[in-house]
Amino acid sequence: MTVEPGPLATATTAVERTYYGQPVIKAPHWRWLVIVYFFCGALAGGSFAIGAIADLSGRDQRTVRMARYLSLAALAPSPILLTLDLGRPERFLNMLRIVKLRSPMSLGSWALFLLGPPCALIAGLQLVRDLTGSAWPAALQRGLSLAGLPVALFVAGYTGLLLAITNVPLWARNRLLMAPTFLTSAFSSSFAALSILLLISGPTARVSPAPDRKRTAEDSLARGEMVSLAAELILLTAGIIRRGRLGKPLTTGRVGAIFWPVTYFGGIVIPLALHVVALVGKLELSRRWRLATALQVLAGAFTFRALMIFGGRESAKRPEDYFELTRTEV
Repeated sequence: MTVEPGPLATATTAVERTYYGQPVIKAPHWRWLVIVYFFCGALAGGSFAIGAIADLSGRDQRTVRMARYLSLAALAPSPILLTLDLGRPERFLNMLRIVKLRSPMSLGSWALFLLGPPCALIAGLQLVRDLTGSAWPAALQRGLSLAGLPVALFVAGYTGLLLAITNVPLWARNRLLMAPTFLTSAFSSSFAALSILLLISGPTARVSPAPDRKRTAEDSLARGEMVSLAAELILLTAGIIRRGRLGKPLTTGRVGAIFWPVTYFGGIVIPLALHVVALVGKLELSRRWRLATALQVLAGAFTFRALMIFGGRESAKRPEDYFELTRTEV
């Protein structure tokens, strides 16, 4: 009987598949400082953009006012967190010596630098208006909001771009959708944070049919949160499908045990479903329900960034993932 020779397993084949079990690339060192920086940057950019759009469209001034304060509060610690992660203050300043258009890190540093002055000035003028009751800085605030809007949108989503340009398989395989996913997450979390602030300072609502009720600022924020969550769910799901096996560091193991219940379902699917049910049934969710869903969205947005970082660190340690990425990307 003749036996057909099978494929010959050689040492070279083993090296190509496992690299002797050693990582091919160096895992990113990023930990909690960068995670908090990512989250604060998302809130700063998202809330600034929401406040600017609401002001330019003549929407409720409570939303505009709260968005201005939230944007400054979230932006203020961002340079500090980035500087602490870099280790020395001069490293952050060195990134401002030149503009590298092909470097998201350089552009991100400049975006923080450029967003700071209009954000602080707008919030300062808002404080003057609140203390004095004067309305004269309104036109100046509107002009500053319009000028800072493109920068705010970049700050809200550039962290996804920053991850996408690396050679970490978990991030690189989904490079086209990373920035849009982070941007929609920034908006959903900003809408949620603003809803919490308005609900804490506003009257208590009840679950009741309200077909003829005039839409309030809280309603508008809930609608914006719903649209952002829907877009985020589509992009995040598409990213999971796009990654295939390379997405396991995010969706399985210890990271996956948090990702599915807290980020995917708890932070996106369940809040989105509640918004849709309330919209279709023309119901007004109670203050307690709205606070709960908004907190879920914030928890989902924070864990999304944390798990993406930790999943990326695990992905970099898997040589077989890197070889699969390079085979399919060539």
